[in-house]
Amino acid sequence: MSPLNPAGADARGIGTTGRTDARETEPTDRANARGTTASPGPPHPLEWPVYDDGVAARVAELVTLGRTFDYDYGPELAELERSFAERHGRAHALALTSGTAGLLAAYFALGIGPGDEVIVPDLTFFSTASPLFLLGAVPVLCDAGDASGNVAAADVEALVTSRTVAIVVTHLWGHSCDMDALRAVADRRGLALVEDCSHAHGSTFRSRPVGSMGDISVFSVGGRKLISGGMGGMLLTDSEDVFARACLLTNFRHRTDLTIDAVRYKPFLLTGLGGNFRISTPGAVLAQSHLDRLDELVERRVANMSALAAGLGELPGVRPSPVAEGVTMGAWYDGVVEVTPECPFSRDGLVVAGQERGLKVRAPATRPLHVFPLFQGTAPDWSPQVAAAVRAASAVNDRPFPRSTELFARWMKLPVNFLWEPNSPLVGAYLDAFDDAFSMARTA
Repeated sequence: MSPLNPAGADARGIGTTGRTDARETEPTDRANARGTTASPGPPHPLEWPVYDDGVAARVAELVTLGRTFDYDYGPELAELERSFAERHGRAHALALTSGTAGLLAAYFALGIGPGDEVIVPDLTFFSTASPLFLLGAVPVLCDAGDASGNVAAADVEALVTSRTVAIVVTHLWGHSCDMDALRAVADRRGLALVEDCSHAHGSTFRSRPVGSMGDISVFSVGGRKLISGGMGGMLLTDSEDVFARACLLTNFRHRTDLTIDAVRYKPFLLTGLGGNFRISTPGAVLAQSHLDRLDELVERRVANMSALAAGLGELPGVRPSPVAEGVTMGAWYDGVVEVTPECPFSRDGLVVAGQERGLKVRAPATRPLHVFPLFQGTAPDWSPQVAAAVRAASAVNDRPFPRSTELFARWMKLPVNFLWEPNSPLVGAYLDAFDDAFSMARTA
């Protein structure tokens, strides 16, 4: 019996699911680099996203009928936008090809342009900030404020200048930022507040859903997100004007004819403004199937991740990411734990120890933005406007980011995308494997 899992193997129900990924039998890259052979490890189910037979049949029917696109405003698109807006208490929803397209549309709709400064987290996926360069705007990076990796309102306010027009926050790993404090800063300084909710499907802050508190909120609904249409994004807002501008950037008739009411935009409904960022009809159906089950999916993931993180927290020097009072975790994206100096392993050493036992652990892919060339003043020679914005961003961000740097160096990503089954047997298997690694370290 593992001291990390006192219920024992029988209570965990460790066994195969009958659905394994062929990649599970391959040695890990890290093990190969060390010249060792990785253990096959515990059996893993298919990696998320996973769809049931009913939605697969519905998508197959769309393909058979040739309804793989929607130039109008068909029932699949309308249903997805309506249900997304209702769940988050928003007046308008706009489904797009990706979360990145949603962020570009959000910044455009707010009128952000050349020379404007926008405060963004240093710890976030680069698409939170990179669309700003296309508009000639300057992302100003904010260091992490606490162990969650999120920005703190006081740090954000300290970066406000006369050129600042907006604040963008990412609810990192699914943990909501302190939206009341950030809303107060935005209101006090007359700034727009944008939520990047791509990690945070189903998360709440003081009983309010993440995505309901900014002037605009954007979700990714693609890739391995908890709501996934394969590729997709969603923009939410209560502003009719913001919605119209975002829709004009990303669509043209007939979608614009059917959903933009503002008279001043009537002359432009035929052409839009040059973008064509429509989600596909099958993508909308796939995303809807997850949205309809979101509460169930969140419950499973939170239960599995809470058990795994708590068990790992019993190991010396392994610290689960804190969850603040008033916050509930939703997708628990990447599911990181912090490997502190008290651990007998470095973060990378613990990753290798896990990979050698067939575990799907690694450093997070989301790293601090300040390490990328694009945020250090290097830009392709494509556009004078982009180049000027990149140079300005390099100058304003020429400072240390100690908290972001430290946290990223200590975080280990857990296999959250495999923890979608109820009472996942992977929880106990991973705890046993790490217990073995630490036991060997103690006796070495």
